[in-house]
This record gives sequence, C-alpha cells and structure tokens, in this order.
Amino acid sequence: MISMNSMSEYKILSYPINDTTPLYVGTPEPSITPQSLIKNGNISNSYIISLHNHTGTHIDAPNHFIENGKNISQYKMDELIFKNPVIIDCPKGCAALIKPDDLKHASQKLLRGDCLLLRTGFGRFRGEEKYRTHNPGISPETIVWIRKNYPGIRCIGIDSISISCFQHRNEGRKAHKAAFFEENGLGEPLLLIEDMKLDLNLSEERLEIVMVLPWQIEGLDSVPCSIVAKLLN
Repeated sequence: MISMNSMSEYKILSYPINDTTPLYVGTPEPSITPQSLIKNGNISNSYIISLHNHTGTHIDAPNHFIENGKNISQYKMDELIFKNPVIIDCPKGCAALIKPDDLKHASQKLLRGDCLLLRTGFGRFRGEEKYRTHNPGISPETIVWIRKNYPGIRCIGIDSISISCFQHRNEGRKAHKAAFFEENGLGEPLLLIEDMKLDLNLSEERLEIVMVLPWQIEGLDSVPCSIVAKLLN
C-alpha cells in the first residue's frame, strides 16, 4: 500500500497541455474552446477539448503498433505504479539514438529497476523547434537488449518528444514494435512514456515511487497522462 502522508514530497514529471505544447511532426494541434463562460453571462464555465491522443506527456501501450495488443485502459492501476524506478543519464544531442553501449555501465541499476527513466538532457530544448524535428530516440536493438537482459523493466520513459527520432523514423517504428510485440523469452511488452519532465535536479537517491495516471478513456492505444513521483525526505 502506498502512503500519501503529508510528510512525503511529490514531484510532477509530466507537462501541462497548452498552446505551446510541442508536437511530433504531423500531429494536429490541440483545441480548447469555451462552450460557456461566466464573464459572458453564462451560469458556468465549460470547455470543449479536442486533441490527438499522443499530445504532450503520454503513455503508449502495445496497441499503438500491435493490432491485438493491450490498450492503455486495460492496464490495472497496480501495473502503473513503479516502486523501483531508476534514472540513467544518457546525454544525447540532435537526432542521436540510444544504443546498448550507452546503458551497459548501469547494469546493476537495470537489474533492480522496474521503470527506466532515460534522461538525455534534451528536455532543455523543449521550447525550440529542434525538440520536435531533431529529437534523440532509442534504437530497436536497445529495446530488445533491455527486454532480454532486464525482464524486471516494465516501462521506459524519456525526456524527448518520442522514442522515435524524427530523423530516423523507420528505426523509431521498429523500436516501438520491439517494445510491444510478444515473443517467448522476452517477457511482457513494455509501456513507453514520451515527453517526460526529467529535470537534471531530480535525484535518483530520493526517487521512491513513480505513479502513472492516464486519462480514463476506454479503447485508446495511448493517452496523455500525469506522472507523479514520490520522493524520500
């Protein structure tokens, strides 16, 4: 059981959605339109929200690339709580791919982890065009290597707009499929969190629990989500 006592500290690892939210190339812009406004004489405030389900910080489930894969609403809450999150600093520049050699030094972390947070440092460019068009990604062989060697890892998060580097889109598609397909010996498919807020001052030593709170919309492959980290005092 997770205690939410007042002595604990919590940190949000996701971004709010607004009119400056960066979008993967080809994703339509979100629209938030007032339906009624008190200032206009209406009795209440209400809005109509229209957005792509991969807008902002979001979580991808297997159905994103696998027709018969689980969609995100089919996951139970306890499958979205990670009690052994680990952070690996993996500095990457424009259009670079994370390879297995970038992670091998952290094998002990990976062995004890259930949620791998890859901090490339590219989040500092989130307000710039290159965050959308020259983002770092994860190679498909890295995904397979993680699944083969570290079956305890159930989720990967990254401070990039996608694990799919826009400059290497074919590799990105393969990486998604490698995360989601089911094959003997690879264990359960991975969940993927993209566009995470992984500040450089987020200390792994204090990171106790990561909770993923997806929008409750049934039948979708992926949805925007809030990520809450419980920190040790």
